[in-house]
Formats: sequence, C-alpha cells, structure tokens
Amino acid sequence: MKYTVLLLLLSLQVFAVDVHKKEGVLLFEYGDGLNGEYITRYHLQTDSGKLALDLSDVFMKKAPIHNWLGKRVEIQSLAEIKVSGLQRVNAIKLMESVAGTGVSGSQPWVTILCKFSDVAAEPENLNFFSEMYNNQPAGLDHYWREVSHSNIDVVGSMAVDWVDLPSSQGTYMPTPGSGSDADLDSLFADCTAAADPHVDFSNTGNGQPYVGINMMFNEDLDCCAWGGGKWASLDGTTKVWRTTWNPPWSFANEGVIAHEMGHGFGLPHANNSDDDGNPYDSPWDVMSAATGYGVNDNIYGRLGKHINAYFKRQLGWVDDSEGWITNNNSFGTVTLDHTSIASTNNKRFIYIPVSDGTHYVVESRKKIGNYEANLPGTAVIIHHVDTSREEPPWVVDGDSPAADYADTEGVMWKVGETFVDPIDGVEVEVLSQTAQGFRVQVRAGDDLIFADGFDF
Repeated sequence: MKYTVLLLLLSLQVFAVDVHKKEGVLLFEYGDGLNGEYITRYHLQTDSGKLALDLSDVFMKKAPIHNWLGKRVEIQSLAEIKVSGLQRVNAIKLMESVAGTGVSGSQPWVTILCKFSDVAAEPENLNFFSEMYNNQPAGLDHYWREVSHSNIDVVGSMAVDWVDLPSSQGTYMPTPGSGSDADLDSLFADCTAAADPHVDFSNTGNGQPYVGINMMFNEDLDCCAWGGGKWASLDGTTKVWRTTWNPPWSFANEGVIAHEMGHGFGLPHANNSDDDGNPYDSPWDVMSAATGYGVNDNIYGRLGKHINAYFKRQLGWVDDSEGWITNNNSFGTVTLDHTSIASTNNKRFIYIPVSDGTHYVVESRKKIGNYEANLPGTAVIIHHVDTSREEPPWVVDGDSPAADYADTEGVMWKVGETFVDPIDGVEVEVLSQTAQGFRVQVRAGDDLIFADGFDF
C-alpha cells in the first residue's frame, strides 16, 4: 500500500541549523478528571528511555497524529534531546505507514485490582470486574461488539483479584485526588508485577498476548482517570499495551471505563462547537461526555454511548462501502440508518470533504437500545472534523453562539432543516424520517443548481 511520509517543520530555516534527531515509538496518555480537568501527554519511547514531548504547536497547528499511537516516528529538536525534562519538538516524522491502524478481531484485556499499601478498602469484588466483560447488555464485550458493528470483541478478557502494591497512595502522587502528577509508570510497573504470579500477560490461552490492561485502584490517583498506551515487557512480550488507570469513581460508571479504553484504542476526545477548550461538552460520543445522557444500569452505573462515525471509520469499524463519500459536485439522497442498528443495507454515514482540508461526517442517531436510549433526541448529527485540532470531531451547532453543551435543538438536525456549510456552501437537508433513521439530501458545488440527482 502506498503512503506518504509526513514531515512537519514548524520553524526550521533554510540556512543550516544544528538539528538533533531521535527515533522511537510515539505514546499518548489522556487524563480525564472527575471535575472536568483534562490533560494530554505525549511521549517518545526510545531504546534509552522515555521522553516527555512538548508537541503543543505541532499538534494544534499542523500534525494529524491522532492515529500514530504506537507508531515509529523521528523527532527533531533545535536543542539537545535529553531523557529528563519536557522536550520541545520542532518537527516530527512518521517512519512507517499508518495503514492498518484499525482495530479488529478479539481484543482481550486484563483487569488488575490494585491496593495501595496504606489503604485496606476493596471498593468492589472480583466478580464485579469479571462480569464487567460479559457479552450481555451492560457488559463490555456486548458494548464493544455493538459499537464496532461486530468488528471487535473482548473475548478472553479476565480480572485478577486485589493485589497489594508495595507503596502507599501518597508515594505515587503527592496530592491524591488533585493535580496531574500521578506516577503512571510506577503504578503500571508495580501493579503488573504484583499481578504477574496470577496471569501470563503473553498468553490469553491461545498463544496470543493480551492487548490491554485495565488497572483499578482502591483510592484516588491525582485528578484523573487515565487512558492511552504503555511500552513495556511483560512475560517476555515487549510492545505497546493499551492501558487505563482507574480510581474508584471511574468504575462506578462503566461509561468512564469505555472512554478510557477508547483512549487505549488510540482515540482522542470528541467535542462540541463552543470552542471553550472543554472536551466533555458532547453527549453524542463516549469520547466526549462519557456518561452524559448515558443509559443507567443498576450495577455498572452510567453506560457508554457510541462513538461518532469519523472515529468508527478511523478504526475500520465502518468502511467506505457503508457510507457515501461525496465530492465537490455531488447531489444525491441517502437513507441513513441509526448508528446502533446491528446490520443494514442502507448507509451508515456521509463523508463530505471541503476545500480547506477539513470534512463533515453525517450520521443518524436514535433514542433506542441498550446504549443510546437516553440520548437528547432522535436526529441527524453532523460532526465537523479538523485533524489539526486536539479534538478533531466537533458536533455542528446551528445556533450562534453554539450552546455550551450539545444537547440543544441546534445540534439536532430534523425533518425540514438544512445545514449550509460556510466554507463551500454544501447543503445537507433532512427530507424525512424513516423507521430506522432519516432520508438526507446533499447538494454540493455546481450541482447546487441541478434539479436531479441520484438516490441510494
């Protein structure tokens, strides 16, 4: 497969400069706070250690690196690259194809229950965490099968009963319950070491290693629950492990666990369109407001919702044959079935590229089922996707200014309403509602003046 090696140069001049280079594996850690705090950390795992990276300018202005988790990259800096301290990055180069970054097949996780040496509490028992992986409504196997349209499952996942950490809660974070300085590396190392006698991380029983590790702690970490990737060698297997770090408040609502596992699958946050920097303002995506408008379960609390169609396409959970990929002269009508439907001969999404390099993804959402029944409404939802943003997909709001939280009529496009894109003038009109979704017409470019089109 052909691919383009992407080199992002922000400030290097045409004259000679002393450029320092280092190659390694790119890792992300996303921190999600109980009170709305959010942190994103970037690291380069090298043969000599783990570098903390300052990618702010690269990430916000140029770099579509959201699906580079676990990929080999080369960083360039104008200053000497050292393992200690935050390393300012002036350029980043992808050293391998991002093709194949989708997630498919069985994705077994290990849950480890970890007790701080000075905290005796066991907030939930082993059965609670083991049953969390069930293929029944509210079980994570059932949830991920539905969200991925059966492209993945978590068959083979297991839980390890409470193990004792060698150190106290305060050893791992100076101010438990606040700040963003939990020592995630030490927590991972000590938790997996304590569990090692009880699990072979390299073998789920069929000779394949587990893909991820969910760590459940018996007291607060810092401000946050965390999700992302961790480079480690466990039972002879060295790789990037999909990883989450969870305080008790996060496993009180399974939607938070789903959110952190989503980070483990490589997903960033989603958002609404109010541009306030808060990534938790959209109840239409588990990768935004994880528990907002979630279905409530008596045992596992607020459950996760689906992810948006852009994320599903990124992970390979919908392919282009299941959608309509428009061009600048498209005119047609599509039947969009709601995102939680198990199978359909209709379309699952519309992808609309526009001239500034961004695009729109249109989908149908319906208040129905095990995970979507508490949504704010049944409607067509449009996401504007800009891969240079820290949260690429933003829910489109027809109101100005956009609502602080995307549960208003302005974000729900219903029969008789038309969205007009301010960039190219593309029109998306909701024509009618069907039993399973909506009929939607798209008019773009020269075809805006045409009276005829095609019909899916």
